[in-house]
Amino acid sequence: MVARLAWGDAIGNQVRYLQSLLRSWGHTSEIYADAWDDACREQVRSAKSYPRESTRDSVLLVHHSFESKLVPLIARSRGRKLLVYHNITPARLFEGFDRGAVLACDAARVELLALRPHVDGAFAYSRFSAEELVAAGYRHVDVLPFAIDWNAFDTPPDPALREELDDGFANILFVGRAVPSKYVDDVLRVFTAYQRLYQPKSRLLVAGNIHRDAPYGGFLHGLKDLLGPEHIRFMGRVSAAQLSACFASATAYLSMSRHEGFGVPLLEAMYRDVPVVAYGAAAVPETMGGAGLTTFSRDPLDVAQLLAVLEREPALRQQVRTAQRARVASLSQQAVAAQVRTALQGWLEGRMPEQAVVPAAPPVELVCPGFVTRPDAPMSRLARELQRRLPESRLLALRARGEEPTLSLGPQATEGAPVWHFTPDQPVVPTPEPLPGSSSLETAVRASTGAVVLLGTDTVVAQSLMQGVGRRAWGVRDAAASSNESATEAARQHLGPRLLELNRADIHATADALVRSLASKKRGHRHAR
Repeated sequence: MVARLAWGDAIGNQVRYLQSLLRSWGHTSEIYADAWDDACREQVRSAKSYPRESTRDSVLLVHHSFESKLVPLIARSRGRKLLVYHNITPARLFEGFDRGAVLACDAARVELLALRPHVDGAFAYSRFSAEELVAAGYRHVDVLPFAIDWNAFDTPPDPALREELDDGFANILFVGRAVPSKYVDDVLRVFTAYQRLYQPKSRLLVAGNIHRDAPYGGFLHGLKDLLGPEHIRFMGRVSAAQLSACFASATAYLSMSRHEGFGVPLLEAMYRDVPVVAYGAAAVPETMGGAGLTTFSRDPLDVAQLLAVLEREPALRQQVRTAQRARVASLSQQAVAAQVRTALQGWLEGRMPEQAVVPAAPPVELVCPGFVTRPDAPMSRLARELQRRLPESRLLALRARGEEPTLSLGPQATEGAPVWHFTPDQPVVPTPEPLPGSSSLETAVRASTGAVVLLGTDTVVAQSLMQGVGRRAWGVRDAAASSNESATEAARQHLGPRLLELNRADIHATADALVRSLASKKRGHRHAR
């Protein structure tokens, strides 16, 4: 079941692929959706019919990535139910450009928690996404390999476009919808630096819809004019043959996306033997699998230099291509089908795993994103003091770079304290750069029921959580480190008297005030009952 079955998008392709596998194994399989493209109407049944068509022996795979409004329907359906999570783009990545997408992404994360009691197990297409499911409290979480129909990439190139692009220029390619989370504007910035500093005879190809009348599309066109590089081509929607021509003439594939649950175009470029340079956000390092060049810098000058080295060093270029070919070979359709069958077999045969033990919810969540990566910061010192005074609390922080996502979240000894580590959505960079958000950490807090203490109200994590956790949130602001007036105003608006100022000279005094405030609130709840 999927909210919308679209023709040609990654989720629709996965749904159809799983159906073909299930049928090849002898199972009856139908696709249910609430909406669909005209091209898909012969492949789909209305989701509204599923509750009456389901039986106690049915197995429903619920694909989730965007607001669906299908939770009540799923809840009243019979049979076993499994979540297949494609990841949800953080709403903050659409702020300022698409209010509708912001609301829909927030609603999708609310639905992610609402689905939890109605499914028996959950799968994700990356460990990055699976970690969020574990953080949300899902039972029996596992990773499904992402299936790609490599044959779909074998369309011969459009001869006219191929001839036009094979003119001696270095062609840098990006493929995908021009939406804010893809940061196509950073692709433009990197290309501008590359053209001006390293390769004047270069061209940028952006293959994918850009709606000039939409806020982000208009922004991209304006940025193109402002930066002033030559030979940027916004291709719009292209045919399969035109896309093949773009890949066939590409010197490198460039992605600066801030969030990917998987990232099919990265592997498509590898399959087509185009060296890939990608910013290592979210699941991108997993998808790359050690192949291509993953950058942890967003600086256009740094990334432009990578493109230049890749072009000028034949040995490196060959090394990258060799690694990419090995990565593609590891994802053969036969290997993926076998792994999918192993993952689903028990559920399809009615063999239910043992009930997982759900740990008791902590009474207080101490959210200190920089505790692991910036242990000497004032907020980290305050976190240590609070944890000493509140021994039943849970301390949550971002993982350090190099730590991989995990399906077994639990406390790890860090700086002498038990800390729950969560994968950041983007790479953590040194001070003074702000810390990134973390979908899994934020989901863990939303799924909890205890008081929430936001240590550093100007962090991305705190700003994302403030409104969602409501009156169970407290915050501590470090005036000496905060220059974000809008973040300060948001904290004052959402937290009111529960916002405290950090006393750097006396961390203990701040801890005293916070513990008293938490205790006062707890007493108030007892009196109210």
